[in-house]
Amino acid sequence: MSGAPADDPARMPDSVRFRLAGDLLPPVHVAHQVAERARRATLGCARILYGAEGVPLVLSGHDTRVVAKGHRHAFWLPEDADRDGRVDHLTVHAADMDGTALAALLAADVAVDGRREHWRACWHWIGRSGDDGAPTELLAAAARWVSLTPYYRPWYAKRGFSEEDMIRRDCAARGLPVPVAVEQLAGGAAPPRWRWRESAPPGNARGTAWRLSFDAPVRGPLALGYGCHFGLGLFGPEPGDA
Repeated sequence: MSGAPADDPARMPDSVRFRLAGDLLPPVHVAHQVAERARRATLGCARILYGAEGVPLVLSGHDTRVVAKGHRHAFWLPEDADRDGRVDHLTVHAADMDGTALAALLAADVAVDGRREHWRACWHWIGRSGDDGAPTELLAAAARWVSLTPYYRPWYAKRGFSEEDMIRRDCAARGLPVPVAVEQLAGGAAPPRWRWRESAPPGNARGTAWRLSFDAPVRGPLALGYGCHFGLGLFGPEPGDA
């Protein structure tokens, strides 16, 4: 665990990684629902700690002034670290993390019990995305990134505005370099099913997979498009490039 002092904003941790444990971990095709549940549990804990009006905006993302600041509110990023087809970790990253948000994350009891599932998420690492030895490739720096989860376009497609154009625009809006190459690898993933959200990708778009190449290494996490704050459109370093 990193030991950044809470009173030093320049060294405030911006990421918390959770390990999932249980008899039946969730399959990767519902990874976004894991993120949904974790967010709901954390916001519930925050309401207990700070009251309904005191929930940190960096966690809820409900304030448009926060959301508009280059997506600096929390990303809830599920991960299948051992590649067995089931979600085993969750990384929560927020560029504008503060002490109240961090306390709510560490205090949250994220657990699910159902007829066919039982799992709990416990935090095991706190740090910054640029720290040496971060225990997840999602926080690595790499020049080439490939899709880990389907990318869903955040806008309606029209003539002269393709998915490739959307990816480039999204990167620029985040303050990232514009990729020098955007290559589609696959397509056809069905739109995600949510437990609590009712929104859907614009035009009920199908998910696609991509490889993005930059002139120089870019620091993760890298998640783009519709549902990116719940782990959709999530990219990882191309093997051997981190």
